[in-house]
Amino acid sequence: MSALKDVARLSYFKDGPLLAREYLAKQGIHLIVVRHLTKTYLDGSAMLLSEGNAIIALTLRYDRLDNFWFTLLHELAHLARHLSEECRLIVDDLDLRIQNKDGQDDTENEADDIASAALIPKRYWPVLDAGNVPKAADVVSLATKLKIHPAPIAGRIRFQHNNYRILSKLVGNGQARNLFPEYAQETATWT
Repeated sequence: MSALKDVARLSYFKDGPLLAREYLAKQGIHLIVVRHLTKTYLDGSAMLLSEGNAIIALTLRYDRLDNFWFTLLHELAHLARHLSEECRLIVDDLDLRIQNKDGQDDTENEADDIASAALIPKRYWPVLDAGNVPKAADVVSLATKLKIHPAPIAGRIRFQHNNYRILSKLVGNGQARNLFPEYAQETATWT
C-alpha cells in the first residue's frame, strides 16, 4: 500500500504522470498509454507477464488528471491484490460494471477502495462525501496538505455527488494526453 501512496504523491508534480511511469518502470511495471477503443468503456487493464513483470495499460478515455490518477491506482491495486498465476489479466470495462445492478463486484470494489485510500486517506472521506460540496479553495488546501494534485480530490467529490459540473476547473481537463506523445502519435495513425 505504501508504494501506491508513493505513486499518488507524484500527482503533486506537473509532470507527475511521467514520473509515475518512470517510478513504475524501476519496479518492473510497464505503464503504457493506448488509444481509447471506440464504442467501449475501457479505461485500463493490468496484466501479469510470465517472467514476473507487469503491464498497466491506460486508454485516457477521459483526458483528465483525476481520471488518470484514479485509473492508474485502481489498476495497480489489481496488480497488488488480484493478479496471480491463475488470473494474469484484468480489463476494466465500466459498461459491464454499470450493468451489474447489485454493484457487488468485490474485486472491483476492493480496487476502488485501495485506489481511493492511496490518494486520499480514509479519515478525510466523510468530509468529502458529506452533503455539502467543499469550495474549490478547500479542495486546494486539502491537496496541499496531502501533497497531491487537487484533481483526485475534486474527482472523488464529483463522483460522490454524481455531479460532474462541480469543481470542473480542478480535475485537470485536457492535461493527461498531452504528457504522452505516443498517445498523440497513435491517435494520428488511427484516423
